[in-house]
Amino acid sequence: MSTHETIDLTLNAKIIEHFQNPRNIGELEHPDGFAVVGDPSCGDHIKVWLKVEDEIITDFKYKVFGCWGAISTTSVVSELAIGKSLKQASLFTDDDVVRELGGIPQNKQHCSLLGIQGLRTAIADFLIKDNHRKFSERIEQYRAHGYDFPLARDLMVNKIRDLPKSANVLDVGTGKGHLALAIARSGRKCISVDISEEEIHYARLNAIYYKLDNLIRFENQDARHLKFENDHFDAVMTAAFMHHLKNPEPVLNEFIRVSKLGTKIVISDFNENGLKMVAQKHREDGKTHDVHGWRMEEVQKWFENQQYSTQLVNEEFETIVTVTTR
Repeated sequence: MSTHETIDLTLNAKIIEHFQNPRNIGELEHPDGFAVVGDPSCGDHIKVWLKVEDEIITDFKYKVFGCWGAISTTSVVSELAIGKSLKQASLFTDDDVVRELGGIPQNKQHCSLLGIQGLRTAIADFLIKDNHRKFSERIEQYRAHGYDFPLARDLMVNKIRDLPKSANVLDVGTGKGHLALAIARSGRKCISVDISEEEIHYARLNAIYYKLDNLIRFENQDARHLKFENDHFDAVMTAAFMHHLKNPEPVLNEFIRVSKLGTKIVISDFNENGLKMVAQKHREDGKTHDVHGWRMEEVQKWFENQQYSTQLVNEEFETIVTVTTR
């Protein structure tokens, strides 16, 4: 903890008291969330460590490198945050800090932002890591059943290996982001759409964790009414999506509409063996797995009836249909 200046003793007593006796100083060895905000090279900055249990912030430790304003305001933020839920804490603003201190001089009000920024950034760090933990656990649970999500999605992306890195790729049905991540890992940018904002939120956290968010643009869209122009994409891809659709035709028509001529539509979904495996996994989780849509053989037949060239490949748990538009 350091300061570049002395405090003005004409300030209100609460500011002075928090400066002279700052609360919750220190650091945590194994934090659930961590942040550094400010400019360590030339200006005020703070480090924040969070402990989170059952979505509640149980501890907030920090170190301040800067002026009395940064010290006093971060001390207040630590008191505000401890005992609050992540949702409650994320709603705090610098106005709350200023109010808690009974006001702060105009030239120091920017200091109140550091503590709030540190809190929010540490919460974001926790959410990203916690989401990745759950994501990884789910992958391992399916691997225990013989199914490898990353490998299966890489097999799909291999179908567009002839496309340049600059290719414009659409992923329909984001889910937790497995396919979008595989496309990004190949060095290609993609737009990934899903009707569920919640799924997009989790997929975006996964992309941030893997530092691939600069290659993926997530959008909340209905696959039956895509908000793209005709002939827009070099490839359209979707995985484990078709079996959720009671009427796949509007979606398939959209795939054709937004695809450029001579490019590929790659559709993968669980075959009978895969559906049995997924149903077993859902039973273990106390859930059910509803199947509404067409089998992949029906999807292939639909495209062939539209006079498109197709290729069907059966894997152990999935069937992949590749369509060449023309």
